Amino acid sequence: MSLKCGIFNSTAVETDANGLLRGNKAVDAAFLARMFSTFFSTGIAPGTDGTSFASAAVPGTMKVRTSPGACHIAGYFAYDDAAETRTFNPQQTDRTAARVMRLDTDDGSIRVLWRECIRQGELLISVDDNALLPMRDGSVYDLVTCVVDIPAGAEALTDGMVTDTRGDEMLCGYVTALGG
Repeated sequence: MSLKCGIFNSTAVETDANGLLRGNKAVDAAFLARMFSTFFSTGIAPGTDGTSFASAAVPGTMKVRTSPGACHIAGYFAYDDAAETRTFNPQQTDRTAARVMRLDTDDGSIRVLWRECIRQGELLISVDDNALLPMRDGSVYDLVTCVVDIPAGAEALTDGMVTDTRGDEMLCGYVTALGG
């Protein structure tokens, strides 16, 4: 067994070449993420009004607007305090796109991706890499917050074409407090 513990004040503190303090009892981001993951589940933080990362069609356009919001993914945290707007171009074929919030611990980021997908029943398969969405492997964990189904020749999106998947535990889910 290798018990890990923290967070404690260091008993020996040095200054590195950049003038930053380094201590003998420092913990890293993985430690903090593991600690936070014992308090909160992975998902979208619903906020006080429930609109955190909610997506809707912008009437009369080929745009989807996503509200500001916050999320916890495996103990890591991200928030955006500005709305996001995604524009789709009209095309001659049906298509599906998924809004993905991706934690990548290898590059130390949570970022928003829009992935073109193929639907196979309830499954979403990314066109880019033929991967099943949401991806959840060793260093990548996805939350799919919405799916947009665009019929061939559409000149404007409707809310009926935008599926909110934040409440779907298989694709996304909402943050809950853990423990008791």
